[in-house]
Amino acid sequence: MSMASDDFSIANLVRATEENFWTLWQRFGLTPGGALHQKDSALWFDTTLPFLPYNGVIRFQPSSDKEFLIDEITAHYAERKVPHFWVVHPTCSPANLAELLELRGMVLVEQIPGMTMDLAELPPIGPIPNGVEILEATTLEEIGFLQELIAWRWDVPENCRQAHREMTLSFGVGTPGSRLRCGVALINGEPVSKVLLNLDAGSAGIHGVVTKPEARGRGIARALTLTALHAARVSGYRLGMLHSSPMARSMYEKIGFRHVSDFRVYAAGGNFHV
Repeated sequence: MSMASDDFSIANLVRATEENFWTLWQRFGLTPGGALHQKDSALWFDTTLPFLPYNGVIRFQPSSDKEFLIDEITAHYAERKVPHFWVVHPTCSPANLAELLELRGMVLVEQIPGMTMDLAELPPIGPIPNGVEILEATTLEEIGFLQELIAWRWDVPENCRQAHREMTLSFGVGTPGSRLRCGVALINGEPVSKVLLNLDAGSAGIHGVVTKPEARGRGIARALTLTALHAARVSGYRLGMLHSSPMARSMYEKIGFRHVSDFRVYAAGGNFHV
């Protein structure tokens, strides 16, 4: 799907939760020093960062030699000596992919619902919490706020911060015509929360919502999410999608999102949310 979709059939809603996810995460393989691999409807990526979530398998739908390809990808990451994640998405194959990954030592680290909504039914943004400034990151300073929040979220080591910054800049956030936009919330000029809006594959995808502990409970994530979705609607998008954490699911349901698909994330260890 290349245009904004208003198809609300179940099949299309499930497809939206997959395709918007793929278009976002494949960007990592296109970053400086990275690589994007595609073989027989499998899609996986490498980056220069040797920790989660910066190397992973995001789509797996091979028509044949499924176990051989699983072993090939596993060996690829073993040779690179980097941990990787593997997404078991709604239309993956084979049906026992999770079992095959477990046999190879991977464990379930996250089970997340894919959620969608009709943006015509968006509630109003409402008042912005007192003392909070919400802006769209377009300048280098504002993209620096985004970088700071991402590095905090993933505990990026100091010696990897420059490579991580170059990766973030390569996504094209803030450039005219970019399908990837970012909202940032500030308190006293300090970044405390962010949201990514991926306008791709026919839907408006909400990704990477995170708020620092000291700013939680004030409705900042809700305001950021609604601001992004209203911007998407103004841009002509009708279908919204996201992948929720257990903690945030109630908030998204109150906005109007409904559970339509299930994703499971496997890794060799650790716990994280995509």
